[in-house]
Amino acid sequence: MKIAVAADGKSLDSKVSEEFEQCLYLLIVNMGDLSITAIKNDKLSKNTSGESLANEILKYDCEALITGEIKPLAFNILADACVTRFLGTGSLVQNALELMEKDSLKIIRNCDGTDECSGKHH
Repeated sequence: MKIAVAADGKSLDSKVSEEFEQCLYLLIVNMGDLSITAIKNDKLSKNTSGESLANEILKYDCEALITGEIKPLAFNILADACVTRFLGTGSLVQNALELMEKDSLKIIRNCDGTDECSGKHH
């Protein structure tokens, strides 16, 4: 199983980013052996919607994303593809992965940060 993590660095000791679209790296973590593929986020591009980052998550066939806030376009791309979104801000990547495995991370149910399910994403 592969999990994507929006991170401020390229290792398991990095912090989970506060905002998905502004992360420095998108880490693709293979949960079988904790190997990492680090994808640098080119924040200098004009795409601040997170669309390209969301598409990378789909390209790597990730089952979930651990991140901070997420904008509507990226949220909808991931929700439509049934990628579970977890709130992991304030944690190191490795700790967030462990919390996710223990079902201890809050699920991001919609892009406005409330617990209400809205629209067609369930």
